[in-house]
Amino acid sequence: MNIEIMKEFFGWITLINLVLFIWVAVMCMFCRGFIYNVHGKLFDLKEDTINAMLYGFLGVYKIVFLAFNFIPWIALVIMSK
Repeated sequence: MNIEIMKEFFGWITLINLVLFIWVAVMCMFCRGFIYNVHGKLFDLKEDTINAMLYGFLGVYKIVFLAFNFIPWIALVIMSK
């Protein structure tokens, strides 16, 4: 596997994960009531707990996205020049 194939792979995986992250963040902003109803009924959680869990999830997702998708892609782009 050469560096160009790896660069393309990480570029696509970065784009897919970025779109997924933005979609989840937008859903959390605009479908808050639905999220509260579903998770509140399933797990008997209060809104404050759900907010904290969503905030933590988005934070961890962003860190994992940066560490395992975006930064390797940037390194490959730099290496290929």
